Amino acid sequence: MKAAFISSSGGKVELRDVEVPKISEGEILVRMRACGICGTDLEKVYGKPVTKPTIGHEVVGTVEESNTDRFSKGDRVFAHHHVSCNKCYYCLNDSPTMCSLFSETNIDPCGFAEFFRVPAVNVEMGAVLNLPDNVSDEEGTFIEPAACVLRCLERCRFRHGMSAAVIGLGPAGAIFVKILRELGASFIVAADVVPFRVKFAEKIGADISINTATERLDDVCRKATEGRGVDIAVVATSSSKAIPVALEAVRKGGTLCLFGAPEKGAIVGLDISNIFIREISLVTSYSTTEKYTNLSLSLIASGRIGYSDLITHRFRLENVDEAFKTAIDASNAMKVIVRP
Repeated sequence: MKAAFISSSGGKVELRDVEVPKISEGEILVRMRACGICGTDLEKVYGKPVTKPTIGHEVVGTVEESNTDRFSKGDRVFAHHHVSCNKCYYCLNDSPTMCSLFSETNIDPCGFAEFFRVPAVNVEMGAVLNLPDNVSDEEGTFIEPAACVLRCLERCRFRHGMSAAVIGLGPAGAIFVKILRELGASFIVAADVVPFRVKFAEKIGADISINTATERLDDVCRKATEGRGVDIAVVATSSSKAIPVALEAVRKGGTLCLFGAPEKGAIVGLDISNIFIREISLVTSYSTTEKYTNLSLSLIASGRIGYSDLITHRFRLENVDEAFKTAIDASNAMKVIVRP
């Protein structure tokens, strides 16, 4: 079968012929139907990632073979690549993504493959979800990134009526705008430096969308909030340059959230006295868990939130490198989907 891997020299995705994975007791083999390209995938190929090099995890497929009574051949499923043990110190203290099992688990060999194996522990811990008929393959690929956003907003203690700024309007930033709108944000300002993405945000629910190359985010946020600044500012980009911009947009006592995965070794200078005296809470949010993948699916299945309008490009698996080159071009692309 064909599967995608990062080239040994980096900066390129290549297809390789590999054996179809063999499954053991409790595992399933899934035929890929659609897989989205995530910002962390792009970071792994083109940047200096902080996570392992496996690419493709926003994936939907059909069960081809099952060694568990939980799923049958022909079931259409979403598979989350990571799971926690639910019994270690971190899991019992509300830090499940810090569980050692979480970083060890993954689908095999990746989501950009004709077939992939889901480990027994992923199946056992509820990482695989059956898709209802009214959820398309492509909508299903948004379950995981939307679940990451939902977990992030809970970590930020978002509540109905809060105001928010989203800095970085790639696919993740766009999902933030949509979910914030659905959950009752009073005001959403979206910010980027790419004109295509600034205009895109205007179509999907942002109250104001600005280009921070020409407008000051803090001025816009204060004008819209009686001079305070927003309750929550989310940095949904890997660029560390966005962090000081976001910080100045947050009200006293507000929350600054780092969501976009920064490059390994990224350093940013901040006035710590400013953070201290204004009592700014700094929150980071990495990945998601089954609690949120289930919630994410329910929001899609109920029709409360749809994401198909975020898809700008579709590619076949044999053109996966071209798909990645398109996805990294912020001037023209939002969500890129790979199909078999």
